[in-house]
Amino acid sequence: MAYGIFEPPSDRVPGTVHLFDGLSLEHNVEIAHADLASSRLKRHGNIILVPQPSDSVNDPLNWSTWKKDRVLAVLCLASIMSAVVSPLIASSSTVLLLYFRHGFRDIALLTGWYLVSGAIGALFVTALAVKYGKRFPYIFACVILVASSAWAGAATSYKSFIWARILQGLSLAPFEVLVNTSIGDMYFVHQRGYRLAVANLCLFGATFLAPIIAGHITHAMGWHWLFWFVLIFSSVTLLLVVFFLPEHVYKRDHMLDTDIVGEREIEEQRSNSPATSNVAEFAAATTSSDDMTEKPAPASPTIEQPETFLQSLRLFSGSKSDKPLWKIFLRPFPLILHPGIIFAALTQAPLIAWTVTIGVVLAAIFLGPPLWYTEVDVGNLYTGALIGSLVGFVIAGVFSDWLAKLMSRHNNNIYEPEYRLLLVIPQLICGCTGIWGFGITANNMYKYSKYLPPFFFGVETCGMIIGAVASGAYITDAHRDIQVEAFVMLVLVKNLVSFALTERAYNWLVSAGVKHCFVVAGSIQAAISVVTFFFYFFGKWSRYWSHKHNLLEKLNLN
Repeated sequence: MAYGIFEPPSDRVPGTVHLFDGLSLEHNVEIAHADLASSRLKRHGNIILVPQPSDSVNDPLNWSTWKKDRVLAVLCLASIMSAVVSPLIASSSTVLLLYFRHGFRDIALLTGWYLVSGAIGALFVTALAVKYGKRFPYIFACVILVASSAWAGAATSYKSFIWARILQGLSLAPFEVLVNTSIGDMYFVHQRGYRLAVANLCLFGATFLAPIIAGHITHAMGWHWLFWFVLIFSSVTLLLVVFFLPEHVYKRDHMLDTDIVGEREIEEQRSNSPATSNVAEFAAATTSSDDMTEKPAPASPTIEQPETFLQSLRLFSGSKSDKPLWKIFLRPFPLILHPGIIFAALTQAPLIAWTVTIGVVLAAIFLGPPLWYTEVDVGNLYTGALIGSLVGFVIAGVFSDWLAKLMSRHNNNIYEPEYRLLLVIPQLICGCTGIWGFGITANNMYKYSKYLPPFFFGVETCGMIIGAVASGAYITDAHRDIQVEAFVMLVLVKNLVSFALTERAYNWLVSAGVKHCFVVAGSIQAAISVVTFFFYFFGKWSRYWSHKHNLLEKLNLN
């Protein structure tokens, strides 16, 4: 039992990998066996590469770090453009209320239905991503964003505008679900932590930058120009995605996925099956990635040619899965019973939903007495949230990989995905402090400084970013074989809970009061965080149980 993690009966647990060369002084036979199996695996220095790359130059794991980071940069930019649309109207609520002559609840639902659309769209676009790759869903989302932004910018009625918002929600779906899995496609376990933090910062942090800018644009040029600017910048982003985001889903031998099948199973395949001899020799293979130690390449009967630039522009590059499309579409639904998915949803969804709730009620709190804020003032309130998201990024980005490597070295060089979950501790502290602090200070502007609610909003968003990185990294490392389906369920839960709060938050706020609402919300979040922290101790048991009792296999969806 390393660092309090309870060991299941079998040590063949997906996600548990031998990360470093060498053994500590205290090791058992099983670890020695794993070290023997890993002696022929590819590595970077003394770090064993997980998952193992194939011998193909077209395997994204073999791309240069520069190429991988370039692709990630394009993905992050596209994520920002999709994410800013969600809160774009937050600081302009009163302007829209007067323009469309609808109540505050109807204006809040412009964000709520956007989130529902994103949740439903995630089911369809991710099924296509699993079957045919991720390039087409990303391009499709950017095209939808361009078209829907033009529609929203030209809308003159509430009905037309809300349908434009629903269409915009579809553009968010691939970036909410697939970006984390794209990192898993291109990077090794020891490289993912801070890149996941960057991706989550772009996706969530952009939602706090948008209202600041939007308030000034609405005040100076009118709310329609919010969407004209999105149209301009999303058109440029579309071109970048088309020309600089190649397909990065690659069908490699399943036995190379050491984070799923385990190193000793590779060793057994190597020993027992002559058919896997080519796989067995991958330890001596060279790779084009500048992250790997160069070694002589094994003899190969065929040499795969590098993909040309023109070939990289194809929308589709063949089927990536042997499963029929209808099975892929149904796969996410049974995972709502998966212990790891339940944990990730509880870690991520409630805190994001509370953040959405604060955004929805922010205008209602500050637009009235005693402050009578304008749309510019309300937009500036998001400065605290933006700073908080940056602080959360630094905490998660610095400690996620560092802590995982440190604990692995002190655990006989064995890595457990649960090491990522220690980030739940700062999430608990920041998230609950922020929610309680916001509710108490926003309730009485005469008693407390007007700067304290934005400050506590920032503390809450700091916890939200940390929780998003923790749950995303855990799913990517512990359940990479079902990571796409897992993120679909996370988006469904998160967006539907957020929709429910946008639909009910204003009425709850009016009837119960600001302080009561957020004291209750903070208490719920504290209980959830404490419960999910215990998953750190039993997470490996969960991985073992889920692997042994495969829900998708039992339902013939595997």
